[in-house]
Amino acid sequence: MAISTEKSKQIQDLRRTQILNAAVELFDQQGYSNTKISDISAKAGISKGLVYHYFSSKEEILFALQDLLKQCVDECAAIVPAIKGIETFGLRLLSFPYYEEVPPLRVYFGAIVKNEINMDDKENPIREDYGRTYFGDLFKRAQEEGDVIEGDPRSFGDIYWKYLLGSLSLFCQKKQITENHPDIDSVLNLFRKKKEGSGS
Repeated sequence: MAISTEKSKQIQDLRRTQILNAAVELFDQQGYSNTKISDISAKAGISKGLVYHYFSSKEEILFALQDLLKQCVDECAAIVPAIKGIETFGLRLLSFPYYEEVPPLRVYFGAIVKNEINMDDKENPIREDYGRTYFGDLFKRAQEEGDVIEGDPRSFGDIYWKYLLGSLSLFCQKKQITENHPDIDSVLNLFRKKKEGSGS
């Protein structure tokens, strides 16, 4: 008996999700360059040929994570208050083991930092203006909410983003990582507005 088009699509979506979930975990644990398609297929519990049925290459798998990346980035931007969103992004990028759920942030940005993938400058999220735009908007909101000191929010965003990239670069150089707990709070304290009566 032939399966319906809807059922076939459900199976295809499930297989893609299996592959992506296995890949993002392996890319994070052992690095993008050190992960083979055979590792991904074994982790996903499916054949190597089936992985190639859905993705033509390992790079295509990484680029397929862009939707998850966008979702993760959008989630951080939507958090209220904005200062918490800024903090959450940093934790998701730098915490190991995984922060909350399997995040694509470190996997994707890490591969770019290590020059493991070729990417057009317009598509590259590590370009100079990312901190000034994405984080600049968040710092501006945090100022409006009364949590961040006066100043240029775009410059604050640029400083914070460069701190994250520097920390990520150091993280990526480590050979064996069992855990990493970034001190995001101490960095954000540079920008936080002192509360009246807090004495700090």
